[in-house]
Amino acid sequence: ELGDALASVDLFHVVDDPSGTPINKKITAEDVFNNIPTWVGLNSTSQAITGDGSTSTAIEVTNPVTEVNATSAAAPCTLADGANGQIKTILNTSTSGTNAVTITPSNLKAGSATAIVLNKPGESVTLIFKNSNWYIVGGYDYSAV
Repeated sequence: ELGDALASVDLFHVVDDPSGTPINKKITAEDVFNNIPTWVGLNSTSQAITGDGSTSTAIEVTNPVTEVNATSAAAPCTLADGANGQIKTILNTSTSGTNAVTITPSNLKAGSATAIVLNKPGESVTLIFKNSNWYIVGGYDYSAV
């Protein structure tokens, strides 16, 4: 049992051309997963942002989840373009209050909306980047403005 200790140099056994002339080959785990971006996995440390009321913070596009705490002050955030097919979730992790988490993607495809607002603790939004735009695919109690 290898468990979760897979290393990039570990090898997989491959039977090449099984319906023709089968040949045993090997491939490294790194080569198998080379085309899967790191942001696909959600079992990673979230980006943490704490609002200070004025500084606009860039939401990382290389991390699948961003947690924004606007308990003490509003948290304006920007979101750059992602990679085609990328999914991004943003959570309002405030413990109290109604300070806004305002997310302004560089390219938001949501009617005439140009930003997404999470006004209170527990609100969230999930987006997918496709064809050069961020699309809202779900969330809880967010507002597109």
